[in-house]
Amino acid sequence: MSVTSIINLTRPLSTLLVGITLLTACQSGEKSGSAVEMAQAAPKEDAPKPGEPVRVSLTQAQYTVGGIALGQPTERMMSTRLKVNGVLDVPAQNQVSVSVPFGGYIRSIDLEPGMRIRKGQTLVVLENPDYIQLQQDYLDTKARLEYADLDFARQQELSRDNVNALKVFQQTRANRQSLQAQLAGMTQRLALLHINPATLTPATLTRTIRVPAPVSGFVTDIPVNNGRYLNPADVLVQISDLSHPHVRLSVFEKDISSIRLGQIVQFSLGGSPTMHRGEVFLIGKSIAPDRTISVLVHPDGPPEQYIPGSYISAQVDVKNRPLPTLPEAAVVSFGGKHYVYVLENKTNGSYAFQQVAVTTGVREKGYVAVTLPATIDVAKTPIVVNGAYNLLAKLNNSEEEE
Repeated sequence: MSVTSIINLTRPLSTLLVGITLLTACQSGEKSGSAVEMAQAAPKEDAPKPGEPVRVSLTQAQYTVGGIALGQPTERMMSTRLKVNGVLDVPAQNQVSVSVPFGGYIRSIDLEPGMRIRKGQTLVVLENPDYIQLQQDYLDTKARLEYADLDFARQQELSRDNVNALKVFQQTRANRQSLQAQLAGMTQRLALLHINPATLTPATLTRTIRVPAPVSGFVTDIPVNNGRYLNPADVLVQISDLSHPHVRLSVFEKDISSIRLGQIVQFSLGGSPTMHRGEVFLIGKSIAPDRTISVLVHPDGPPEQYIPGSYISAQVDVKNRPLPTLPEAAVVSFGGKHYVYVLENKTNGSYAFQQVAVTTGVREKGYVAVTLPATIDVAKTPIVVNGAYNLLAKLNNSEEEE
C-alpha cells in the first residue's frame, strides 16, 4: 500500500477524533455556563439592592387599568387625639364597707359577689348574749326613770313650802337627769344594733340582730363566712353603688396641659372593640411617682354596663388644628410600616414610582394625617392618592416571581 493510501485512510479517523474532542469540549462549556447563570443570576429591573429605594414601574395601560391618580397633601382641620390608659372606678362615697359596732357570731349569710343589693335588705344575722344585756339594761333604766319622774314631781311640790325639803328635791332632780342621760345613750346603742327601743319589752328580748344594707348597690367583696365571730373592726361586706361610676385616666405630666374640663373622651373597657363616650369633669392636682396625673371622666350610658376595676383604653380629643393629610387610599400598610408612592419620572408612556415610608397620625372622615420625609418636596412631587394598593400588589408580585 502506498503512503498516499495510508494517509487517506487515517484522515477520516483523525477527523472523527477531532470532532469528538470538540463536541465534548462544547458540552462541557455549556454545562459550566449554565451553572454560572444559576449561581449568579442577574437581578430583575425592579429588584432594589440593599439600601436602595424601592421602585415600581407601570406602563400606560397598567396606569390606566390600576386607576392611578396623583395629587399632593392638603391641610385639613383634624382633631388631635391623646391616647391614655386608666381604670373604671367608683367614688369613695359610693363604696361602703359594712361593719357592726358590737361583735357577734354569724348565724346566717346569703351573699355572692356581684349580687344586687337593695337598701334595707338583710345582709347577715348575728348572735351574741351581750345583745340581751344591752336590752335588759335599757328596760331597767327606763323603769327607774319612770319612778324618778314620779319622785321628782312629788319632791317639787314639797319643796315649795318646806325649806328643808329643797335639798332632797335637788338630789331627786339630779338623779332623774342622770337616768335620762343613761336612757338616751342606751337608746342610741340599740339603734346601732337596729333594735327599736319603742317596741322593746321583756317579751321581745332577742339574742340575734339583723344587719341591713345601708345603700343599694352590688356586692364586690365578702371577706367573712357563716359561723365566724365578727369583731367590730372587721368588714362584713363591701358594697359598691354604681349609680355614679367614673373613669380614672392616668395622663403623663408632659401631656396634662392639653387636658381641659369638658373634653370628650372615647374609651373601651378591657380591650373590647365597643367604644363608649364620656366627658372630663375633674383634673387632679398631684403627680404620682410614675409622673402621671389623675383625670376623672363621667361616662355616658347605663351604669349597670360598667364593672369597677375594668382596664380602660381611651382617646381624648385634644384640639383641632390644620395638618397635612392624604386620602386613606393613598397610604398602604406592609410589614408593620406605612408607605406612599411618589412619582419619580414619566417617559415614553412609562411611569416610575418610588415607595416612601411615612408616619401617620389621626384618621378622620376618610383622610389621614401624614408626615413625609424631609427629602420629599411636597409642592413639586406628585403622590399617588388613589390606586396605591395596586402598586403594592405589583411590587409584591414582582418579588415573588424573582
